[in-house]
Amino acid sequence: MSDFLQYADKTVVVTGAASGIGKATAQRLVELGAEVHALDYAPTELVGLASATRANLGVREDIDQAFAALPAHIDAFFGVAGVSGLQHDYNTTLLINYGSYKYISKTYLESRMSDGGAIAYVSSIGGINWERYQEELEGLIQADGWDGIVKAIEDLGMNDQPGPLAYVLSKRLINLFTAHTSTELAARGIRVNAVLPTNTETGLTPDFAVMRGGRELLEANAGLNNRLATPEEMADPLVFLNSHAARYISGQPLVVDFGARNLQLLGRKEDGLDRPMLGNAGA
Repeated sequence: MSDFLQYADKTVVVTGAASGIGKATAQRLVELGAEVHALDYAPTELVGLASATRANLGVREDIDQAFAALPAHIDAFFGVAGVSGLQHDYNTTLLINYGSYKYISKTYLESRMSDGGAIAYVSSIGGINWERYQEELEGLIQADGWDGIVKAIEDLGMNDQPGPLAYVLSKRLINLFTAHTSTELAARGIRVNAVLPTNTETGLTPDFAVMRGGRELLEANAGLNNRLATPEEMADPLVFLNSHAARYISGQPLVVDFGARNLQLLGRKEDGLDRPMLGNAGA
């Protein structure tokens, strides 16, 4: 069989590569012959990496230092790292899960990628229905530069709210940002997509169990196969979306939930993911 994914000798960057979906993604890319550069807040221990850099995506200086050490040309970027919000405040959750990726894209990726480049973000099934909130999200989408992003987040006036409340907003923002950037970069031949995972067995699973009322509820609301997904079951769609095999796919928020979303679409289950984000907006 021919190498239809065509990652051999490609330069790729994976955030969150120390564990979970990010580690599974980096491992698969190493196996496929890519030059894999890992970024994570925690130490990354994975054989075959070209480099592993520790960086806090909530700190601009960490991001700048990391990209200063990365290659001048990047073929594919995998934005996997994120936080649940349970261990962070509202603003920091939003900055890590969304703001850092907007900054990375505008400051580094767009200048280091060329025709054939690809970007894939890990969003969440919690980020569905993003298209209903474009007007209220637009200020955060249009924020310019790190300082502008930080100010737009601060201007929400939500930092007294629990961090987990920012999680859904951050994922809807990533989905809307994917739509914007895929449109803007299409003329340059650069693709942008997102994977929206269902509940997945990662280091954040205990956090999500607390946030959603117990592990049993996580399992019951994962896929129609009635179990949590494995990191590999989310990594493989990510790897596919940034590969040559998906070269005509861009701007897609790909739901990976073993068909569970269809229960809402068919009216067989209440859409509990559609919740207000900014104060009472969208209620």
